[in-house]
Amino acid sequence: NKVKGHFVLLDSINEIARVVMPDKKNFVDFAKCVGKTIEEDLSRRDFSINAMGCDIQNGTVIDIFDGQKDLQNKILKVFDEKNLTDDPLRVLRAYRFASKYNLTIESKTQEMLQKHSHLLNQNNTAKERIQIEFLKLLEGAKSAEILQMMKDNEFLYEIFAELKEQETIPKNSHHHLDLIDHSIETVRQLEVFINTEPKWVQEHMHKDFILGISRLAFLKLATLLHDIGKPQTWEIEADTGRHRFIRHDEIGADFAKKILKKLKYSNNQTKYISKLIKHHIYPSHLLRSEVTEKAILRMFRRLEDETIDVILLAKADRLSAKGEEITDEIIQKNIQGLELLLEKYKTAKETMKPIEKLLSGEEIMELLEIKEGKDLGKIIKELKEAQLSGDINTKTEALEFVKNVKLY
Repeated sequence: NKVKGHFVLLDSINEIARVVMPDKKNFVDFAKCVGKTIEEDLSRRDFSINAMGCDIQNGTVIDIFDGQKDLQNKILKVFDEKNLTDDPLRVLRAYRFASKYNLTIESKTQEMLQKHSHLLNQNNTAKERIQIEFLKLLEGAKSAEILQMMKDNEFLYEIFAELKEQETIPKNSHHHLDLIDHSIETVRQLEVFINTEPKWVQEHMHKDFILGISRLAFLKLATLLHDIGKPQTWEIEADTGRHRFIRHDEIGADFAKKILKKLKYSNNQTKYISKLIKHHIYPSHLLRSEVTEKAILRMFRRLEDETIDVILLAKADRLSAKGEEITDEIIQKNIQGLELLLEKYKTAKETMKPIEKLLSGEEIMELLEIKEGKDLGKIIKELKEAQLSGDINTKTEALEFVKNVKLY
């Protein structure tokens, strides 16, 4: 009442409550002391930097595990191994803290993390808790370094088991790294250049996607998973020895949906990530030929609000693939083209109107005497594609188009 906040009871048994401040962002948690003394309570915490208290009567800091010293030295240290096994999510939280606050994980703590990483899935830890910790990890400015560490000790595969198969795809004429390292390197490249992007691009990416988690964190997740479809589509041409991954973007987008659904990501989050994966090679493919303004506008309309995100992913992807056939000139030309697309999008966004709905589903069903189902979905999708291409602009044209769509 004093701060005009909102009171939320989180756990009645352990007497844990939260007061959310009027800005709906900041909050204060209150918990009953666990054990007979504050020292006993603090001894149950995960890291030394989290195990400090303050006597509010006299301002004295209670620091029995040298948390202040570790904090000053930017060291992350587990002081009791049992605290990790009691809640295996703390293994992931260690990597999250190291990423977000640029901490060095103490060597003994690293050994403990590796030793108990398998408990994350054996302990039936809630997927939602894992999801939030991982997204917070991606908020770090150098999260790629932590992802590499997690990959090296295989903890990354406890979260995304499907990434393990990427270890089977070796480097090739277009990639100087094997596939899993390329995926992590793509995240690193994004982190390298994101703060040099125009202000309007940075503002777009640093907006909250969900409360407390930026759009950039979700872009990093899409970037990590952008080649998830490659192991399923890998072929080596017999005559040239060239590695091919035909339709890996589409197959990867569908595969990502299954992975994210299993991990309890929301429909909106899944839709965003799968859309980026599906279109991550679209901008660079567009630039390979003499690109027209019509084709550029079509891409903007198709990608909508995710245009910036897809272009940034394409840029990071290009910078992280430097095989023997990829010259500096190829890279520079592609990057310049992608940056030009960004500028064109900024101008076009101010004047671009949303695609007009020329026919409703009911009108199509009545016209063709069909029921709701796959056929209707196919027609609506093809009509939208025709509008995006600029081939259909009026209702009369739409009616004629629908009549001639081949269903089989």
